[in-house]
Amino acid sequence: MFAKDLMTPNPVTVGLDMPLPEVAKLMSARDIGAVPVVDDAGMLRGIITESDFTGVARCVPFTMDLAPVIFGARAATLKELEQIYAQASKLTAREAMSEKVVSVGPEEELGQVVRLMLDRKLKHVPVVVGGKPVGMIARHDVLKLMAR
Repeated sequence: MFAKDLMTPNPVTVGLDMPLPEVAKLMSARDIGAVPVVDDAGMLRGIITESDFTGVARCVPFTMDLAPVIFGARAATLKELEQIYAQASKLTAREAMSEKVVSVGPEEELGQVVRLMLDRKLKHVPVVVGGKPVGMIARHDVLKLMAR
């Protein structure tokens, strides 16, 4: 089996300048855990995952009052979380995305893809042809394969 045999084709993508709240709404509405971020030519430039929303404070300018929360020294209060998310709502996909995307080609052997996901602790891997996303493989896809 190859990546193309397991991938979900035609992945939902977002543009670099899409506001982060719109990205969140899209991911929630489509029930997806990650979206590739593409430029105007459709080239892969980054990825946003569900995990990026829990760590959204990493992208937000913060005061020294919030530094202990952002760096994990203490839990956030509800007011602090509201402040962080209010600031985050002004971000775009470009500002929140992870730029170092691990991707595979459609002809990559599935065993190699799964090994890559395990080794790098990845939950989602875009399948790319010529720099453009053509599919997505998620851990859930691997689980479905095992259940067959």
